[in-house]
Amino acid sequence: MKLMTLAFFSAGMAFSQSNDCDTLDKCREAVRANPRNSLAHFRLGDICLSEGNYQEAGNELRGSLLGDLNPRWIEVWAHVELGKLYDSTHQRERALNEYRQALRTMDNTRGALDEARKYTETPYSPN
Repeated sequence: MKLMTLAFFSAGMAFSQSNDCDTLDKCREAVRANPRNSLAHFRLGDICLSEGNYQEAGNELRGSLLGDLNPRWIEVWAHVELGKLYDSTHQRERALNEYRQALRTMDNTRGALDEARKYTETPYSPN
């Protein structure tokens, strides 16, 4: 259940910024109110990923990258999570691209670059 661990880790990061987006409904409401809210998109992606809803998770994580990028760590962690999503769905080249994009940010907030390097060398596995 590494995806669940990731979800709680991401939730902790998100809650350090805002605690008003802790359910799908609240996050969707936050996105409706402000479609450029990267944190709400990120949390939506995180929740969907933890539920195995890879399509929506990918859409929301990509949406977080198109938003206001506030807080700044959203960029690096969205790329890391997208990499994990692609590894989980056996799309290694796409996963590697995401990990490399994470590395280019030079943002090691809460070990993001360490995580990206790790999965560049060895594919992430949700099992």
